[in-house]
Amino acid sequence: MKSILSFFIVSRNSFEGQEKGEKVILLLRRHPFVILIRLFFFLLLVLVPPVLGMLFSFFLNSYGLLPLFFFLSSVWYLFLWSAIFYSVTMYTLDVWIVTDRRIIDSTQHGFFSRIVSELHLSRIQDMSVDTEGVIPTFLKFGDLQIQTAGTEEKFRFRQIPNPEKVKDEIAKLASSQS
Repeated sequence: MKSILSFFIVSRNSFEGQEKGEKVILLLRRHPFVILIRLFFFLLLVLVPPVLGMLFSFFLNSYGLLPLFFFLSSVWYLFLWSAIFYSVTMYTLDVWIVTDRRIIDSTQHGFFSRIVSELHLSRIQDMSVDTEGVIPTFLKFGDLQIQTAGTEEKFRFRQIPNPEKVKDEIAKLASSQS
């Protein structure tokens, strides 16, 4: 039983593709507020069938539409459960790993589509932090963009907690690489 549950424990010590002697410094996900606000929205959607049932109960009983209402409510909850599962899965599988040598960006774009990019710390040219809005400012989360040397695309850490601290940590690691 313990080995089954160990699947759900986050290990900060290793990851697939880790080089020999490489140490994980940061494991980043989006701020928990991002998934909590989605789950709150889904909670509101859970209430739609009972509210509609109470509002139209007389009509549903009068015309014998109660079985159809229960069927449509079941289909509603099936799609809602699927959307909740999808949101939690995407939140969990989108990770950024900062090691003492490189940055790995693992972005999940669907159940069967993942893009993994890596950037060696020695290639970092510029970093910028973007925090927009009252809630991100208050809860201290935002985006971190890393510009590299060459034609590579910018690395963008979206909605991470404490982006200023992350930027400082990466800058410290990058300066030790030079």
